[in-house]
Amino acid sequence: MHKINLILTGLILLFSGIVKSQDFEVAPVKMNFKVDPEESQTKILSIKNHSNFRTSFTISFADFVIDKDGKKQAIEKNSSKTSCTEWITPEKTFFDINPNEQVQVKITMQPPVDDYTTRWALMYIQTVTEKTSFDVDEGMGAGVRISGRIAVEVYRDPVLRLTPKLKIKDLREVTEADSTHRYFIADIINSGKNIAKCKVSFIASDLNTAEQIEFEPIYFDSFPGFLREVKFKLPNTMPSGKYSLVALLDYGKDITIEGTRLNKPLIILPSEDSGNNQNDKK
Repeated sequence: MHKINLILTGLILLFSGIVKSQDFEVAPVKMNFKVDPEESQTKILSIKNHSNFRTSFTISFADFVIDKDGKKQAIEKNSSKTSCTEWITPEKTFFDINPNEQVQVKITMQPPVDDYTTRWALMYIQTVTEKTSFDVDEGMGAGVRISGRIAVEVYRDPVLRLTPKLKIKDLREVTEADSTHRYFIADIINSGKNIAKCKVSFIASDLNTAEQIEFEPIYFDSFPGFLREVKFKLPNTMPSGKYSLVALLDYGKDITIEGTRLNKPLIILPSEDSGNNQNDKK
């Protein structure tokens, strides 16, 4: 289990399995619904109260988008074209749990007619308390005050598995002048309708000897409609020479591997240490 502090507005802390806040835990923290249009599927969400007093909980929703680095950013409910917040129905959205007790809530997903796209959303489980007179004096208004909060990722895929459509392009060097390492970036474009599990491999081929050096691959999920930049750090242990550098994208069985090449030779100069070693030999 992972312990987390309160989740700040707009930021998402994502884990697998069970997540604990200071006073309660939620499982699972990722719900994957596989359901076709106009059909429904129900899953169980468990919430356990670890505090010493009876606590009120509420369920609410938001959307999230993915930036070029793969980080998820929460946005307002139903404000994204990939949102499925309107398709999700909790059995209840407000409930109390006694100390050290657990409540299970049914969560139902029902997509509308003719929609076979992958969708996603956030479901917040949060504790609420009555506001005090001090809160009202501070201009917070009447009602309840949100305390701890855990975000559950909710995904929908159709039963009919669509073929993903991805492309890798524009491999380029982005090394900064004062950097002690060399960095390269390739762009991944997902023009399909579903999330794809990706593996990107970087390979350097010596232009004189044809010897290849394959580096540790990078794994990630590519979301439809979003650009992903894959950043690669070249090891400082590379032998000096002139290389061709390529990036290869593998995103599924029986799908042709995509590739892109650096538009100029990769030149690795001899290190200062190697130069000193040559002088010592002399």
